[in-house]
Amino acid sequence: MRPSTSRTIAVAVVATFFLSSAVFAAGDQGDPVAQSRDGGKSVVLPFTKWITADPGFPITAGTVGGEAAGSISGEILVRQLTTSKDIMRLEAVYEIDAGDHSFKALLQGGQNNQAGTGLLDGMILGGWHTGARLHVDYHIVSSCGQANALNDTCFAGTITIAPDPAG
Repeated sequence: MRPSTSRTIAVAVVATFFLSSAVFAAGDQGDPVAQSRDGGKSVVLPFTKWITADPGFPITAGTVGGEAAGSISGEILVRQLTTSKDIMRLEAVYEIDAGDHSFKALLQGGQNNQAGTGLLDGMILGGWHTGARLHVDYHIVSSCGQANALNDTCFAGTITIAPDPAG
């Protein structure tokens, strides 16, 4: 493959990722079909999590609020930096422990290290809202004060569970 063709394909892949993330994030705004599995709009869950100092990378822990108030834990499956180190590709598993609202999800996306923000999209594979799409949006918080946070760094944001398109 010629270098210009490879570059064009790479640009197209990146553009498709960002476009699909933006479309998904805006998916239920103004959409009359946007009824959730609970008869309302998307479910939004605020969270704060961190990479643990003990047992350490790739394990995460934290808290989640909203309708699924409880704990969040997970594992980073893929963490890959660009050569410039400004963009990080991520794949992770999130586990929410919240009684009847517990679930496990597989997510993929990335983090903009210069902006200190991240976007991930995925699907709930088990538990509350199994089969639902979800979107994670977070920002990096330095000096977060969590005793087990690696480098005293946390990630605060929201998990948005998309409405059921079947109504």
